[in-house]
Amino acid sequence: MLRAAIAPRLHLFVCANRRAADAPLGPGCGDAGEATYAALKAEVAQRSAYQTIWVTKTHCLGVCPKRGCTVAVHPPGALFAEVEAGDAAMLMTHMSGSPT
Repeated sequence: MLRAAIAPRLHLFVCANRRAADAPLGPGCGDAGEATYAALKAEVAQRSAYQTIWVTKTHCLGVCPKRGCTVAVHPPGALFAEVEAGDAAMLMTHMSGSPT
């Protein structure tokens, strides 16, 4: 039997995909994705927003930036490239509409 679950108000998907350095699409988001994921999780913790803002680590989101990582945000269905760990607070404030 299926049971409905409560969805978050905001869900951020962070690419941490890794490829070989010589892959045609580049090495992926790897370390930058891992660092950004950790920084966004820390922002959620700082805001005590565990139930309303979720952060999920993913594989490829289809955009392979030269630096940083890709983050998809639902809603509104936004996609950000070249995101770095230092952008976490600004991205969270921009997308959630609430200051730190």
